[in-house]
Amino acid sequence: MLGVKTDVLIVGAGPTGLTAANLLARSGASLRIIDKKSGPIEETRALVMHAKTLELLDRLGLADQAVEEGRRLGAAELLKDGKRAGKLSFFDDGQAERTPYPFALVYEQDRTERLLIRGLEEAGGGVEWGTELLSVAQSPGGVRATVRHASGSEETIEAGWVVGADGAGSPVRHSLGLSFEGGTYEETLFLADVEMESGLDPRQAHMDLTRKGFYAFFPMPGERRFRLVGSVPAELRGREEITAGDIQEVLDKHSGLETKITAAHWTSVYRVHRRMTERFRVGRIFLVGDAAHIHSPAGGQGMNTGIGDAYNLGWKLALVAEGHAREALLDSYEAERMPFARAILNGSDRGFSLQVTTNPVAQGPKLFAVPLLFRLVSLIPPIRRRAFWLISQLWTSYGDSPAVAGSEPVRGEPKAGDRAPYGFFEAGPNAGTSLFDLLRGPDHHLLLFEGRKPGPGLDALREELEALLDRYAATAVVHPVPAENEGLHERYGARTPILFLVRPDGHVAYRGEAADVVGLEAYLERLFVRRGTTERPPASPRRKRTAA
Repeated sequence: MLGVKTDVLIVGAGPTGLTAANLLARSGASLRIIDKKSGPIEETRALVMHAKTLELLDRLGLADQAVEEGRRLGAAELLKDGKRAGKLSFFDDGQAERTPYPFALVYEQDRTERLLIRGLEEAGGGVEWGTELLSVAQSPGGVRATVRHASGSEETIEAGWVVGADGAGSPVRHSLGLSFEGGTYEETLFLADVEMESGLDPRQAHMDLTRKGFYAFFPMPGERRFRLVGSVPAELRGREEITAGDIQEVLDKHSGLETKITAAHWTSVYRVHRRMTERFRVGRIFLVGDAAHIHSPAGGQGMNTGIGDAYNLGWKLALVAEGHAREALLDSYEAERMPFARAILNGSDRGFSLQVTTNPVAQGPKLFAVPLLFRLVSLIPPIRRRAFWLISQLWTSYGDSPAVAGSEPVRGEPKAGDRAPYGFFEAGPNAGTSLFDLLRGPDHHLLLFEGRKPGPGLDALREELEALLDRYAATAVVHPVPAENEGLHERYGARTPILFLVRPDGHVAYRGEAADVVGLEAYLERLFVRRGTTERPPASPRRKRTAA
């Protein structure tokens, strides 16, 4: 077949690739997303969705459905040989004032994929199943990929960029000659989705630490359904399959909990890897999710980190593909996500190593120090809030990114690169509305805070700012925040009139004094294209933007 031009080719239709596809489809950029599988997965696989991920899905209009279909986890309980050692609660401590999703959500990977596929189809896109990548080669002007369809026919696709979302064995990464440094844990784990009789609270997760390893129980949607994850004892290691009867015997012997498995929907035995590649971008090819990094299951960070990668890259690719932003914006993807992925990998590695160890020397720290630490976290509200902040990925910040700029705030106040704080309007036309409700969709948003003692001329300043933003092809909407909204002013440290330009992923792109229009213009000029000009000619006809 002749080469077919598209702005972006996405290889892999798991949660990561589908997230990128949703963003691109909503922007009007042309894309193709392929996967060698015949359709979406049927196994549950990744299980937990954290607050940061739900905030991103909310910007696509998909979070409400996930929350409705999933099961909220209000707490995580630690047990030692079956006895309660501490509980980390999510719903208290004012978490609801910091995020609209003050919980972890049990929402299986297969459901996540179906949700994102529906979102993609509503935006006019679709997955090309049964399509395998054979080769990929890039030049300064684009990327040429050869694929094989289920029928056996081959096609050459010419794309502006390629996104490798094709998993740990990534053919895209292999085509770039990149290493995948790391290792494999010695411990073998079992995983099972079961129906189970027990005394466990279905509203919270449970983890039982024992001398033989650990056993985690995650409630799933449905009656008495749980996801079990645990250490495989020495007598069962080396087996490629494990039965529900085997798991029941393991729990009876090594866990302090009384449980009875009545049905098993899926069981698996696996080894856990920790790996990361040295580059997330090579020219016009990007790696996201498991193609770039894989983690231990500690904290349920893997799928969430992949979706974060895809969102970070997706909105940037959309603007560049439309000719609305300079290609320099794409440099920030690796600069932002590689340090984040490394921090997640290191943190989950330390936690997982301590959970699964059966080394006699490490038993003391594991069975004494971990429960003690967990109790301290449970009892001290500031530490409890901090723990939720870390696990939920709400701490994500890109302060060192080349794509953010602005004045330095007072310590503790949001700076450029930080996640824009959550809050509600108390007065004015948006009274009672969440600030996040205004920030949905694929656009930038400029928050104009009046300050606690607003002076004259703010209406004229707003008109000047709107005129400035209108000179650029990328859409940015101005939202005045009147002084009466004291709570929002407090959270943003807006003592005087100040600007916050919020990116499509909810992070602050620019922070500066409201009167410093020149500073804002200098930032926009560095990354964005003025209306009426393009960074490059479009690769394909544009579609009308679809509302999120």
